Amino acid sequence: MSEENKNLIEIKDLEVTFQVRNKRMKSVNKTGLLHAVDKVTLDIREGETLAVVGESGCGKTTLGKAILNIVKPTGGEIHFAGRDLAACSRKEMQLMRDRMQLIFQDPYESLNPRQNILKTLTEPLSIHRKDLGEEEKSELIQHYLEAVGLHSIENVLERYPHHLSGGQRQRLAIAAAMILEPVFVVADEPVSMLDVSVRAEILKLMLDLQKNKNLTYLFITHDLSLAWMIADRIAVFYLGKMVEIGPAHDVVHRCRHPYSRALVSVIPTVEDSSEERYVLLGETPSPMLIPEGCRFHTRCWLYQKKGCPVQCRTVQPEFVTVGQDHMACCHFAEELES
Repeated sequence: MSEENKNLIEIKDLEVTFQVRNKRMKSVNKTGLLHAVDKVTLDIREGETLAVVGESGCGKTTLGKAILNIVKPTGGEIHFAGRDLAACSRKEMQLMRDRMQLIFQDPYESLNPRQNILKTLTEPLSIHRKDLGEEEKSELIQHYLEAVGLHSIENVLERYPHHLSGGQRQRLAIAAAMILEPVFVVADEPVSMLDVSVRAEILKLMLDLQKNKNLTYLFITHDLSLAWMIADRIAVFYLGKMVEIGPAHDVVHRCRHPYSRALVSVIPTVEDSSEERYVLLGETPSPMLIPEGCRFHTRCWLYQKKGCPVQCRTVQPEFVTVGQDHMACCHFAEELES
């Protein structure tokens, strides 16, 4: 991917909050608000794979759904190809759906068990591509069955999701997302539920489709080593906030946030490594009770190592540039050299 590629998506100060009606939770947070995504500013470039990495509950999936307007943001801006999505009417968003698609973690979330493969692939075309005739739809279906490697199954169009293996179901889910020929795809943990032997095949399929169709991916994963292999850039999230972003190689090999450093230190390696492991302390705080100052300080090994500086507990850090196209949100980011 060329660094000169323009931005397909521009996000500024994005916020997504949910009202929690549990009285017990309100006793901890009087507003009753759960901050899923908190003031995130981020660009996604045409033709790139941007991986969003973090532990469960850090806001990765909510971010992806907010970009697709499946979840309504409570603040900030999202521009897609220069167009403000917040200003789009429901009808206008419906017309844009064919350009933006989602691949779910579990294919059963997106596949109707009562629809066979023919119906599964015909339905999105019937809704979004009414300009196509029956023969054109049939050719497009056959093309994408071949593209995802399902064309060789006997009587493939008559089969239902329960007739397929896990890998085949995910291939079908990818075909259903790609058949509208989108320009942007959110892939939400697309291989996490698959056997290791199948993951490489699905990832290769996604990368081949990206190359052939010039797709832009937002790849959501909790696996930093997987993000390193397939992404152009990596954005690390913690408790609804982006804490580091940069080229994949730099985020893994020259990470400048203590949370990223902890994630990198547990990536398995073939060789015996004598490198220091950075252990995360305690449990992730509730997104309804975000710590003051740096939200990571309650689990931060660097905070402990430096004698618990007051600024970590009281001042929210700002992003600082630590390399070319590489930023980290830590008071001591410039000191964290590999």
